[in-house]
Order: sequence, then C-alpha cells, then structure tokens
Amino acid sequence: MRSIIAIVALISCSVFTNLTYAQMAPAEQSTTQYVTNKPITPYPVNERISGSPYEDEDFANGKIMKNGKILATNVALRFNALKDEMEVKSSVEDHNRTGRVMVKSPDVYAKIMNKTFVYLPKQEGLDKAGYFVVVYEGDKYDLLKKINKEYIDGAESMTGMTRDIPAMYKQKEVNYLLNKQTSKIAAFPNSRSGRLNLFGQKKKEMKRYAAEKKININKKHALVKMVKYFDTL
Repeated sequence: MRSIIAIVALISCSVFTNLTYAQMAPAEQSTTQYVTNKPITPYPVNERISGSPYEDEDFANGKIMKNGKILATNVALRFNALKDEMEVKSSVEDHNRTGRVMVKSPDVYAKIMNKTFVYLPKQEGLDKAGYFVVVYEGDKYDLLKKINKEYIDGAESMTGMTRDIPAMYKQKEVNYLLNKQTSKIAAFPNSRSGRLNLFGQKKKEMKRYAAEKKININKKHALVKMVKYFDTL
C-alpha cells in the first residue's frame, strides 16, 4: 500500500521512503528540522467572539514525523485553522509564548491524538497549499479533510428590535479524494450528483451501492463509507 505521505512526497517532487502510520523508531533530530523561529499568534480572550481560531482550543501531546522517522514525541501540538499553521510547544504545561510554528513541508507531518495532519503543496485541484486531516487511508484512495476558519465581524442591531450579531470564527470543512495511483486530488462538491461524478467510471456502481446501503452521500460522514467501498473496486 502506498501511504499518503509517500504520495505527498511524489506530488512535491521530493523523494523518500514510503511511510505508514504505524509505530516507527525514534531518531535524534534537531528542532530546526521541524520548528521555525516564528512565534505562534496570540488571540486575546474575548467572550463576545463566538468560536475559536483553532481546530481544538487546547494543546495536546503528539508526534512530529519526517521521512519515516520520529523527529519529536510527547510535544504539545495545536492546529491554528485560521492561519493554517501547526503550533508546537515542548510540553502542554509550557506558556504559550514559548510556542513556535512548525515547518510547512510535505515531508513533515504531525499526529495529534488519533488525527494525522499532512501538508500538501499547491497543485491542480488545490487553490493553495495547506494542512489536511487524513480521514481514511486506503490502498488506492484516501479521504482528506480541509478545516478552514474565517473571522467575521459582528454587527450591532440598528433598530433595537433584533439582536446584535456577535463576531465569530466561522468553520468550513471540505473533503477531498486523493487518487494514490495518479497523485491527483479533487474536492467533493456539495451536490449529490457532483459527488458521484467524482467516482468517474465507477459512478453507476457507487450510486447503486449508496442506494442498497441507504447511504445519504450528502452527509459528510457517509463519504467515509463511500470511499472505503470505492477503494475495493
């Protein structure tokens, strides 16, 4: 099976050994290989702002990997979805001012709890480079998820008859299908027909499978079932 990390390497024209998400032997590495000098962006606590710029507000223990080797274990990681940056601290207990931004590179990726974040370069099918969560890894196809955050200013009621609209961090998620044989990636459209079209020549078979299993492919969680089956065809 070709892992997504190897596919990412192929996309970015870098060459390194195929990886898997299994346990790998640690390696003594300098932090300069995975951490920049850029401090993480602080956001003052404001109860009037709804939501968060982060995928998860709290730092969590995780690993940083490169070329099949562990660069760091038990480091504190947090994904800033607003700035599309992975934040790193030596430990969860350390003050946030000690945090730095992780190197953005296709061959450096992070594992936080049960989530794997990979960095993909700009290419056909992707408007810009960024981090993606590996939702499902198959033999031929992978399902990836892009988490975006956008800050939206609030608005005061002009009449007093309606409520003020609070400022907020609005989250948007987009799922992508990665063909590991061709290294091509494409976003799943919002429409049912658009999603089925992404399965190409297997569209009719996928449509029949969804009907038999009563899968509503407009639901994001249903895409995992669909891609898993598509991977077996």
